[in-house]
Amino acid sequence: MKKIKIKICDFDDKSEATHFGFLVLKILEKYYDVEFSEDPDYLFYHESTYEHLEYDCVKIFYTGENISPNFNLCDYAIGCDYMNFEDRYYRFPVYMMATFYNEGEKEMAGGFDFNKPIVYTKDDLVGKSDFCSFVYSNYLADTTRKIFFDKLSSYKKVNAGGGYLNNIGGRVGNKLEFELKHKFSIAFENSSRLGYTTEKIVTSLVANTIPIYWGNPEIGREFNKSRIINCHDYGSFDEVVERIKDIDENDDLYLQIVNEPIMAENYSFDRVNQGFEVFLRQIFDQKLSFAKRSTINPVKLLNLEKNERVVAKYAIVTLGIRKIFAFFYKPFKKIKLLENLKIKYFRKNI
Repeated sequence: MKKIKIKICDFDDKSEATHFGFLVLKILEKYYDVEFSEDPDYLFYHESTYEHLEYDCVKIFYTGENISPNFNLCDYAIGCDYMNFEDRYYRFPVYMMATFYNEGEKEMAGGFDFNKPIVYTKDDLVGKSDFCSFVYSNYLADTTRKIFFDKLSSYKKVNAGGGYLNNIGGRVGNKLEFELKHKFSIAFENSSRLGYTTEKIVTSLVANTIPIYWGNPEIGREFNKSRIINCHDYGSFDEVVERIKDIDENDDLYLQIVNEPIMAENYSFDRVNQGFEVFLRQIFDQKLSFAKRSTINPVKLLNLEKNERVVAKYAIVTLGIRKIFAFFYKPFKKIKLLENLKIKYFRKNI
């Protein structure tokens, strides 16, 4: 078995199952004798780590965020873009790494089969006692999310169970359990870009809701558009709300949609996982001396790394300030006026 020396930045707890590193390690250990090293031959890093700048080795960038890789700084990359770049890139959406982060949610989801979902009946529909869910805590996302929340709320109350726009008296402890009671769920990404699909639509589908989706304009490449309400297919949010009204008032139409196949034709999680293994193996199976791909001029690389260090320094300082602010602000979070002022201030300064 070939021995490989690797480092996965920001992966101190090797038992953290929701970390990308856990998934990578699980795959690599099937084929290689893996050694974690501070003098690695291969290094995995993501957009929030900067220690990769201190290493000279084969670098593999990964992200679950709305970010494109800089192939001048890495040899290989894993991200959300629909892109072909020889053997250097693989699209692996964040929902393939982790969908649920709460142990109770994981247990409830169990072995949900996206290829053979449970058939929903009118008797099951009785359990959908509430209209629509909205579970978010990130108030710095695209304002489109709030605009739609307000628009849909003018038709019926939308239950906001997260920290953002909460209107049910407090945060829910189990998002999946909460969403299961609803007919619809707002599944809006933090921002919109081609290929940027996260776990938001997946959790809504596992909860047997009809997701109201916005984010990746070509979501139909992954999920059956007949099973969701894709905001990108409508001319305005007014049209989206009208469509939701039609479905909400017609049980037969609702059941027809919720019983549609979940996955897009010719797309499967198994195939994506298999392709990911192949991608990783082609990196590690070749001789180390052949694995490097980045060919940027060394002088330009130094300038790029210098710029990255400036960005890193600013990000670290900013994060530190925010942590201090969060610590001292915590006792005042329940004061609605202060919370609204905080949100307004940070939204203005991002």
